Amino acid sequence: MLNVIDFRDKLSRPREPARQSEPASANTGIAELASRIVGLHSQARGEIESAVLMLDLAARHAREIEKRMCGQSARKDFDEHVATIERLLQIARDMALKL
Repeated sequence: MLNVIDFRDKLSRPREPARQSEPASANTGIAELASRIVGLHSQARGEIESAVLMLDLAARHAREIEKRMCGQSARKDFDEHVATIERLLQIARDMALKL
């Protein structure tokens, strides 16, 4: 038969070189993953800071709109909504600093 494999020949080959190269490639892989994680963390932090900045600008514009509103009742309701947004924005700022 031509398709017979002699497993004794396979067992006699040393496996040491393959095992020695695994830790080096594993360390390289871990280093690459760590680098990617740091890069993604930095990118996410930048995007969060940009989002907080845009929300802050939106809240400031809302305050400007509030000053121009007519009607005490409407202005009070609007003020309460903007105040809630500003409190949530402060929470977001605090959480962004912890990243």
